[in-house]
Amino acid sequence: MNAHTDLIDRYFDAWNETDGARRRELIASTWASDADYRDPLMAGSGHDGIDAMIRAVQERFAGHTFRRSTEVDGFGTVDAHGRLQTVTGFLDQVPAGA
Repeated sequence: MNAHTDLIDRYFDAWNETDGARRRELIASTWASDADYRDPLMAGSGHDGIDAMIRAVQERFAGHTFRRSTEVDGFGTVDAHGRLQTVTGFLDQVPAGA
């Protein structure tokens, strides 16, 4: 496993973590403090904004989980410490009710 694959796996771990304290730990180890996430449906900036965004998705789609289904081929920008700086998401398939 390379550093980028590990980073992306932690990214998905944060999206799937329902324990708030553990999710914030994962966000802090995965995202730069001034990180930014954007996709067509939502946005979050900084650790607090990303945590709020993930929590809102978990509340709206209870029980839904994310997983990596292919090798990592690109995902955003990474800061000098190896944490995500920016991610611009896209949506291939959206759950009903989105």
